[in-house]
Amino acid sequence: MKKILNQLKDYALITIGSLIAAIAVSVFLAPHAVVSGGVSGIAIVVNKFTGFPIGVAVLLMNIPLFFAGAVFLGKSFGIKSLYGAFAFSLFMDAVATDMILTENVLMSALFGGVLLGIGFGFIFLTGATTGGTDILASIGNKFVPAIDLGKWFFIFDIIIILSGVVFLRNTELLLAGIVALFLNSCVLDYVISGFNVSKMIYIISDKSDEIAAEIMKNLERGVTGIKSVGMYTKGERTMLMCIVKKFELQKLEKITESKDPDAFIILTQAHQVKGEGFVNYPIQQKNTKHKNKKLK
Repeated sequence: MKKILNQLKDYALITIGSLIAAIAVSVFLAPHAVVSGGVSGIAIVVNKFTGFPIGVAVLLMNIPLFFAGAVFLGKSFGIKSLYGAFAFSLFMDAVATDMILTENVLMSALFGGVLLGIGFGFIFLTGATTGGTDILASIGNKFVPAIDLGKWFFIFDIIIILSGVVFLRNTELLLAGIVALFLNSCVLDYVISGFNVSKMIYIISDKSDEIAAEIMKNLERGVTGIKSVGMYTKGERTMLMCIVKKFELQKLEKITESKDPDAFIILTQAHQVKGEGFVNYPIQQKNTKHKNKKLK
């Protein structure tokens, strides 16, 4: 039952992400012909000259790309990715409108880039993709592993943006496309990492045993004791290390202050925490496996 619920959650995220990304393309980027990379960028140029529906164009381009992925990578990209590619294409034509929300090209690029990052972030969190340059980047990385996936994405997206400028003959659109691509990348990284950001806390106190016992009892979080020496006093203490979710931070601080108001607390960000009590998203599992292969 839990597996079914997780699958439903994944498909819900893919659907929502596809809708958000489709709004970014059809409502903000396409009306001004802002090409921000990806097969959707090519589809925008095609639509500008021929009027051919963007969603249908993206779907038609994805068919040979998925086939190429199966041939060169030796595996399919999964049902979820096929669903993501289909939903993204369907929504782009469904939300397409002749109404222009803003005449400002830069504003369209800003909103389009942010929404693309949010939408693709939701999709990538499930371990799925929408096809397109994701497949090309994976193929490129296989044949030239010295260039990592991120750089391959950048290479293909820049080529698509420059091609759009050549056909549309508008340098302002080049700048807008780069802005949209940059925001897309930044927001995408934030969405992926932000869902699994926790706080790492170091606590230095003379009452470390009492504080640790209270944290384990009331927060049900593990605590690690690290032997430390104060270089000024030369006194030995046990420094506590604990990782908690952001919403648990205030409670941990109250526990510490109730036991020792003079405790020294250090807070720092902890990304991609794995283990009991912490969720590891599929996209993060894939990234970890990719890094492990490189280390071997």
